[in-house]
Amino acid sequence: MSTATAIEFSPDYFKVIFTDDPAEWMEFIQVNLRTFKEGLDRIQEAAAAEDIDTVSEVRHALGPSMKQWGTVTLERQMMALTGDNLTEQWPLIEPEFKALISALEQLK
Repeated sequence: MSTATAIEFSPDYFKVIFTDDPAEWMEFIQVNLRTFKEGLDRIQEAAAAEDIDTVSEVRHALGPSMKQWGTVTLERQMMALTGDNLTEQWPLIEPEFKALISALEQLK
C-alpha cells in the first residue's frame, strides 16, 4: 500500500455503524469494493481516452466515500485532475486508488 493511503485509510467512521452486525459490515465492504473497482475501471478507460468529463463524474461520485474512508490525499489528487494534466497525473494517482481497493479487500 502506498504511503498516503497506508497512513490515512481508516474504517473507523463506518465500523461504528456496523458494530453489532458483522454480516451487514461484510456486505457493506463488498458494495464499496464493487463501487471503487467499477470507478477505477471507468477512470482508467477515461484517462486513456483523455475524457476528463467521465473522470470528473466518477471522482465526484466517489469523493465523499474517499473522505469517509480517510483517504483525503487521494480525494484531493483526484479533484485536482484537469483535462490539461490528466494523462500526466493519473498514472501517479492510480497506485493510490489501487491501494484503497487493497485496503478494503483486507477488511473482508
